[in-house]
Amino acid sequence: MSDKKTVITLMCERAADVNSLLTADGAVKDVDGLHVVKLPCSGMVQPLMIEQALKNGAEGVIVCGCQIGDCYYREGNKMIRERLLGNRPPGLKKTVDRRRVEALWLSRLQGKQFVAEAKEFIAKVRALPAAETAKPAAKTPDKPAPTAPAESKTNQAATSDAAAEKLAKENPAENN
Repeated sequence: MSDKKTVITLMCERAADVNSLLTADGAVKDVDGLHVVKLPCSGMVQPLMIEQALKNGAEGVIVCGCQIGDCYYREGNKMIRERLLGNRPPGLKKTVDRRRVEALWLSRLQGKQFVAEAKEFIAKVRALPAAETAKPAAKTPDKPAPTAPAESKTNQAATSDAAAEKLAKENPAENN
């Protein structure tokens, strides 16, 4: 990604009509730093796509789909909404800053509303502290691995006796 700060929009091609606002590379003409990637359905958006965009330097990600209940592919917008809310797997990792992810559910006629809400989101994201890049986890003192609850000595002895008897029955020649 370039040095220019960008907000990526993963957008259903049947949601808000912004075709007249886009440059050939998907940038929105009237909104500095907003880039649109069109998909056949917002239901195709996977949380990993959002995570990768943020990891690769995007300031934020907007997922834009049809109005809920009006999906061309029946329930794609409901599926991604549930994933973003954590109600359907796969969901966003807990490390993703949710303030940098926005979901918009707009009809084809709401292009102006998309632009207005995108501008508002961009302003909000740019007011946040700089996104932290992935850092190696701080070293913590080594702790012993948790162990299973200890069996009672009587139970351990019974288990080893039973195993020895089973082995003797399976290989009688080795016992002589």
